[in-house]
Amino acid sequence: MSVATAKAFRQQVLKPADGVFLFHSRAIERLIEEQLGARLLGVSVPDLPYYLMPRADFLLGLETENAEALSVIEGLQLPSYVILLPSPPELGLEARNLHRLQLDYWGRTFEAEVARAWQDRRDVDHDLDEFGAAALTGLIGPHAFAEVRDVLQRDGVALPVWDDDLICRAFVAMVVRLRCFAPAARGFFFPAIRVWDRVDQWLAASGLDLPEPRRGSRLPILLARSRPGAIELPSEPPVLPIGLPFVDSDPDLLRLQQAGGPETSRPLDPPSAPRQPVEALDAELEGRCLAAIRRGSLLRRRSLARRLGAQLRAAGRHLLGRILLLPGFEDIGNGRRPGRVRRSVRWQDLGLAALEEQSARAQRAQLESRFARAIRALGNARRLVQRLHRSAGFAPAAIEQVIAECEADAEEHMAILLAAKWKLGPATTEELQALIARLAEDDRRYSGSAAARAVLRQLEQVLAERRSNYYRLRLGHWLMNPLRHRLRQALPFQPLLKSLRALETARQHLEDLPWSMAELERASAVLATLTGRVTARLDTRITPRLEFAMREADFVSHDHRERIAAQKMRLELLDVIKRRRHLKFTDVRDIVARNILRLPDPTLHEILHGDRLARFDRAAARALPGVYRPGELYIKGLQQLGAPLFGTDTGRSILRHLLLPYGGAFLVLKTLDVVIHSIPHEGLAPHLATPVYVILTGTAVNLVVHTGLGWHLAVSLWEGIGILLRFLFYEGMHQLLRWEPVARLLKTPVMRVLWRNLVHPMLIGTLPLIPIIALAVLVEEVPIQPGLWLAGLAFALGTLARNTPAGRRFLDNLSTNTVLYLRRLNQTLLLGLIQRLLYFFKETMRRFAQWLHRVDEALTHHMGERFDSLLLKTLLAPLWRLAEAVIQFYVTVLVEPQINPVKHFPVVTVGHKILLPFLPAITAAFVEVSGQVLPKVVSYPLVTVTIALLPGLFGFLVWELKENWRLYQANHGRPQAASTAADEGIDMGVEPAIVGSHGETMAGLMMRGFHSGTLPKGFDRLRQVIRDELEEQSWYARRLRRTQRRIEDVRYCICVFFEHELTFALREHCHDPDCALQYVETGRPRIATNLVELQADLYVGTGQGQISLHALGRSLARLDRLVLYVRLYCRDAGIRIEADLHGSSRHIHRYCWSLVRDDLRLFAGRAGADPGQIDLPLPAPPLERVASRVR
Repeated sequence: MSVATAKAFRQQVLKPADGVFLFHSRAIERLIEEQLGARLLGVSVPDLPYYLMPRADFLLGLETENAEALSVIEGLQLPSYVILLPSPPELGLEARNLHRLQLDYWGRTFEAEVARAWQDRRDVDHDLDEFGAAALTGLIGPHAFAEVRDVLQRDGVALPVWDDDLICRAFVAMVVRLRCFAPAARGFFFPAIRVWDRVDQWLAASGLDLPEPRRGSRLPILLARSRPGAIELPSEPPVLPIGLPFVDSDPDLLRLQQAGGPETSRPLDPPSAPRQPVEALDAELEGRCLAAIRRGSLLRRRSLARRLGAQLRAAGRHLLGRILLLPGFEDIGNGRRPGRVRRSVRWQDLGLAALEEQSARAQRAQLESRFARAIRALGNARRLVQRLHRSAGFAPAAIEQVIAECEADAEEHMAILLAAKWKLGPATTEELQALIARLAEDDRRYSGSAAARAVLRQLEQVLAERRSNYYRLRLGHWLMNPLRHRLRQALPFQPLLKSLRALETARQHLEDLPWSMAELERASAVLATLTGRVTARLDTRITPRLEFAMREADFVSHDHRERIAAQKMRLELLDVIKRRRHLKFTDVRDIVARNILRLPDPTLHEILHGDRLARFDRAAARALPGVYRPGELYIKGLQQLGAPLFGTDTGRSILRHLLLPYGGAFLVLKTLDVVIHSIPHEGLAPHLATPVYVILTGTAVNLVVHTGLGWHLAVSLWEGIGILLRFLFYEGMHQLLRWEPVARLLKTPVMRVLWRNLVHPMLIGTLPLIPIIALAVLVEEVPIQPGLWLAGLAFALGTLARNTPAGRRFLDNLSTNTVLYLRRLNQTLLLGLIQRLLYFFKETMRRFAQWLHRVDEALTHHMGERFDSLLLKTLLAPLWRLAEAVIQFYVTVLVEPQINPVKHFPVVTVGHKILLPFLPAITAAFVEVSGQVLPKVVSYPLVTVTIALLPGLFGFLVWELKENWRLYQANHGRPQAASTAADEGIDMGVEPAIVGSHGETMAGLMMRGFHSGTLPKGFDRLRQVIRDELEEQSWYARRLRRTQRRIEDVRYCICVFFEHELTFALREHCHDPDCALQYVETGRPRIATNLVELQADLYVGTGQGQISLHALGRSLARLDRLVLYVRLYCRDAGIRIEADLHGSSRHIHRYCWSLVRDDLRLFAGRAGADPGQIDLPLPAPPLERVASRVR
């Protein structure tokens, strides 16, 4: 930005007479610190978009900050509150970005003007009871107001020390700004608010000028007054994620849709309008093209020799067509110059041959129900015709009509067959046909669409899958016992699993299409419906097999709580199968470890012959062929060997009192030895991992962990050291400065003058001299004696930097850039690097397992495959299984613990040191054994790699033993019966459930932290994307879709948690003849930044058992309906729960209601909340209270 442009921008924004000022962000921070004083102790001031400061505080702070500017400003008639805007951080912007900068500062100034008008009105009317924080809380609810505070503080709009009335003012200003600059976006900023129409009425009653946000309508007075220059509001609102239900109650969205300008339906890359085909210039060429298409559509009976010749010719023509469709071959016909006629005729003949082949491919594909391939071939035929004709690149009308009819026929048949196969309704069938037509239209463009083509190909695969189509040859089992084992093992679940994977791949490719948000939502809904039908069919077929395997393994329930756990275990196993398309032994182990149906202490027979997991492994391998992958020997063997140590009282005592304390002491001391010896020393470094130190450290750990006195002393010592360090380095100095005599002394005019003109400049000037003097003395050994000249130099540098405009600007820029750099270094390099590493290794192992599974699937046989394919797979399958076992062992046991830094340090590091003396003997033994079965050219590299990776075995052992420890019930808190715990008023012993897809509990989803806060962080990303759209005036629909998918995934996880933990428990009571519950229906959970609201409709009445589904509509009308609302929210660094009950019934009695209350308390414990917060009383009869509210 040129100097003149920057000056014009300042003149447009800076309005001193109206109390609008531009300051450096660091200067605003110092003015705020001067105003708030001790209230900001320990609180950092964010980069606020604006700040509203009382006039007196502004003038007082300006006396210290910029006395020269104060002398000018004092002569102005300032309003009661002044607006401080931060200067643009970079004035080197290009002039083309001036409009964007003006629009940004227009929004900031308007937001500040609204806040000032609101504050002036409240100061004059003294009506905070009606238009203050208390009134707003009563309007939107306490949870929504808590979300408002959290969002404003997180986005750097409000200070943490502000009271509720200031938060209310900032909220009003932001909502009004969003309503003018981004209509219908406020619901995504504050999703907990569902009464936006009442909020608009409340704002209008407060005296604000708020016309409806319509393009071309009258601008509000404050908006017109704060406009810099002659810029206008954006002509189109930003793209919003309409798939999220947070703006359903916002009337602005309905107005936008009625106005015909919804931002949600604008395409990202609008296709050009279709142009009508024109008549061909050459009638002869048109006739030849039609004849080629007709010849390709003919079906001929040929002998074997002619059929082989036809296949070779078809392959050659297909290759020719691929060449002619490459860029650079656009002109392959209609040459008219004398030297090009013969060459043009040859090109036409080649093009017609390729056209005939594409027509034949389309015909064959359609007969084989390969409609995506047929649509692709017809599109290639159209492109070949366009290249044969030079009339603006269009096909003649007759040819276009023939191809279009064939395409429409293929699209219609594909949609109808898909709908018939998966039993879709008429409305969904129409949507599916429209989706296929839209995808085919995208692929018909001149360059085609890879994403549309991929979606069509996946839909074709879903259609092509058939039941019982896959099998596996078990030649070894059949040869050993041909009477007991069949040669072919059917894989009945593979078609459904492949269909699920195809639909998931189609959904991923759908995100790459340049469609509008509305079109993407409709297409996603169609794919979701198809996925639901496939999933329902898979559940129906695979659930009985899973139940059989669980019964065989003795994972059965004996009471109400165990029935809930068994159902949850079964559904979690199903979820793993549907998500990964297979189930492994380690998946079952992890699910059992977090379920209350954990393993009991093993008996001697189970230690020798296998426990429940081993029985499930054998049963699932028989019941789920092709789905369940039995555990590897080294994983199952390690789990069975660890059973005496983890599953018996004696083993647990040895582990707790001997192995863990003394082994951990050795590990820590050996790690310290490694670190100390890696640092150069002038002599011998001390050895800490000696037997004496290990014994002493392990004994101290035992005393601290297993004795009350030792634990008390350790905690008291730790807290005392923390208090002492905080006092010495932080709180002591602040308490001294806040001491009233010292504070009064520092506020005197003399001390302020001394600080501004002497002490502060001296400190600033000393800072850059310290490193220079240190380098000169320590490196160059130049003797520098301190004296008055050095003090004078420091004072001169400090005065130049502190008391001149250029110096202050330099200091502010330096501090701003330093803080920004440190923040980016901390977030990107440290936190971001750790998160990326964790995600990278987890994703790498997942994809590696998926790749192994895909190769194994590719080697399975299917009915109707060619003989050569059958023979090749039969030969390769045994070799691949052996190679897969070796690869799996090396990657899981040796490689991954070595390269994963979380598993590597310190276990693998210490393992290196332990193995070092034994490596020669181990190497010699490995060479001798491998040399007997492998040639040296193979055995030597294999032994070298194995020895290099061998220390990773220690990391594998530690992590596997940690997972095996969690398998046994005795290693967890012993839960009591829910009813007994509730009656006695004691802890129910309930562990928080795993809710998120990455192992998060409800606290991990809702509470912010380094590895937690998935829900609020998702909304943070959503607000950031919308804010980026507003600032840059660019629409990021793909980023919005990704953010929307993350939020929807969280909501789905919470919905599943609600269904598994509470809804199923309530439905079980419908089978109890002594309980009046007849039917339970749940709705989708509503989520917000710090709130999850769940709803369950309880139908109560007389009758026995659960209502049958066919009589549901008639039966619900005669039952009493109770609506149960359960809310989970964050408060005081924990998860809180509250429940509301609306409705009345005379049928429900104390016993039945005690069962419902116990389930609620159990659900509270599984959510990580205090079960004692649930105390719902018995619902009142109809003539008494109709609603009860208990927190």
